Amino acid sequence: MTVDDRSIGESFYLRGDYEEAVAAWERSESGTEGFEQHYRKGVALRKLGRYEEAVRVLETALSLNPESADAWRNHAVALNQLDRGADALKSCQKSLAIDPNNPRTWIVRGFAQHILGRYEEAVESYARAIELNPFGPDGRRAWNNRGAALDNLHRHEEAIESYEEATMIDPFDIYPWNNKGISLSALGRQDEAAVCFQKAIEIDSEYAVAWKNLAVAYRSLHRDQEAEEAARIARDLGLS
Repeated sequence: MTVDDRSIGESFYLRGDYEEAVAAWERSESGTEGFEQHYRKGVALRKLGRYEEAVRVLETALSLNPESADAWRNHAVALNQLDRGADALKSCQKSLAIDPNNPRTWIVRGFAQHILGRYEEAVESYARAIELNPFGPDGRRAWNNRGAALDNLHRHEEAIESYEEATMIDPFDIYPWNNKGISLSALGRQDEAAVCFQKAIEIDSEYAVAWKNLAVAYRSLHRDQEAEEAARIARDLGLS
C-alpha cells in the first residue's frame, strides 16, 4: 500500500465514508500495515455489514495488539451479527478484563447473552451498562435492550418501564416505542399498544415493523378496515 493510499483511506474513514476507506486500503495487495490500520479497516467493514471480513481483519489487529479493549468489543459486535453469541461473549470478557467500565461493552455482552437465550444474565449486563451511563445513546440502548430481555422472560410490566426510560432519553427513537407496544399487546392492552405503534410511525412513516404490529393491534380491537390499511402499508414497505 502506498503512503497516498493509506492517507486517502484514513481521510475517508475519519469522514465516515467507510466504503471508500476500505477501497483505498485494498488497492494494494500488501494490505494495511500495523494495528491501527487493521483495527480501522475492521471497524469500517463492520459498519458496512461485511461481518465475516470484519472478524478476520479485527483478529489480525488483535494479534498485533491483544490489549485493545475497543478491538475486542468490535470483534464481539461483528460476531453477534453472525449469531456467534458464545464467541462474542468470550471477546466481551477479554475487553472487560482490560476496561471493565465501558458501558458499550456491557451492552454488547448483554446482546451476546440474549442470542444465547441467557436472558437473566442479559438483564444484568444491561443493568451494569445503565449504572455506568444511564443517559445518552448508551443509556437509551441499554434501557431498550433490557426491556427486550425482560419481555423474553415474560416480565412485561418491567419491560415497559425500561422502554419508558429509553423514550425519556430520546423520545424520537422508534425502537422502544415499538417494543413498548409489543409488551402492551402481550398484556392485552391493545388500545395502548396501538398508540405506541402510531408514535413510532409518526417518527418514521417507513418503519414497516410498526405498521405490521399496528395492523395486529387493530385486528384485536376489531378495527378491521384500519387493520387492512396498516397491513397494506407494511406490505408496500416490503414486509410480508
